[in-house]
Amino acid sequence: MAAAVSVFDQPFEEAARYLRQKAAVPTKSYRDVWDAAHSKMFMVAGAQTEALVKDFQGAVAKAIEKGTTLDEFRKDFDKIVQTHGWQYNGTRGWRSKLIFETNLSTAYSAGRYAKLTAPDTLKQYPGWRYNHSGAKHPRLEHKSWDGNTWPAKDPIWGKIFPPNGYGCGCFVTPVSFRAIEVKGGYDSVPDLDQVGTDQPRGVDPSFAYNPGAAWLARTAPGPKAVTASQVQIANFVKAALRGKWPDGSWTPVGVARGEVAEKLQVAAKTEIRLSASTIRSHTHHDKITADGYATLPKWLLTNGELVEDANGRLSFVGEFEGKDYQAAIKVVAKEDHDEVYLISLRRAEKRKTKKLKRK
Repeated sequence: MAAAVSVFDQPFEEAARYLRQKAAVPTKSYRDVWDAAHSKMFMVAGAQTEALVKDFQGAVAKAIEKGTTLDEFRKDFDKIVQTHGWQYNGTRGWRSKLIFETNLSTAYSAGRYAKLTAPDTLKQYPGWRYNHSGAKHPRLEHKSWDGNTWPAKDPIWGKIFPPNGYGCGCFVTPVSFRAIEVKGGYDSVPDLDQVGTDQPRGVDPSFAYNPGAAWLARTAPGPKAVTASQVQIANFVKAALRGKWPDGSWTPVGVARGEVAEKLQVAAKTEIRLSASTIRSHTHHDKITADGYATLPKWLLTNGELVEDANGRLSFVGEFEGKDYQAAIKVVAKEDHDEVYLISLRRAEKRKTKKLKRK
């Protein structure tokens, strides 16, 4: 892989900010954090304590801010491993290089995107060119994209803005109006679909996102950094919308505690579940994002008010970041226990929520 610093010339302030703002999240596997969740979460696969992850995050951030080399990073790697007694998979050389290069390339990618999408830059450079790294053993798809120019606002950049896998050193450069005219227009956008999978062709698992776009979007509602459980919910929502979870599947989004449990007449700490069928039936018109589902239910349970409408239907209502939301709840009585489901989540009108609260 081409070194990140050589590809992007020098460390970007944006790259450092991208890395520093992430939440350090312990994980058991690289699958615990998926796609765009990486823009909010810093993880090292198998690093299962927050202190260990934070030390790695600091070491990588130092490498970006000071432009340190892989050899220097390995000294920090050895100290961190020794301090925490971390048992990791693979050799020292391979693992330290993977952590160093993957995080640097992603951070520089986010910084690069931030610069490329500045309004003045987009006016002068409406196109972006995909550049292959020149690796000795290239991915054939990446090599086939080399030199292609597509509009900066084309959706393809949401899937293949590099890096597009472990060890990928590809990068993007801006293209001016004049250069596009000389070229004779934009190139044809490749078909990335693969039968039987949602993974774009040529992109490694968990790399099918644009680091900079995900970072700058700050998907609302949602905090700058999210927890592992929130990512699990967001991923469940996305997978359910793609039909990957059948009806009857569900994921927990909160727990009924204290007064909430009493009002719902369920046992304390009863899970509140979100089903795949609910997601598919409501997200198309509620306009609540996957991150919204990951954030709002738990927030409403903690900070909202449990109300009952004229028909006896229960819901939590509350104001989050200046907007009112309503989450309808249904209690399903079972023979030996009760189950609680979130059956809708939507924006609400203030006058209606005020009326429900008065009741």
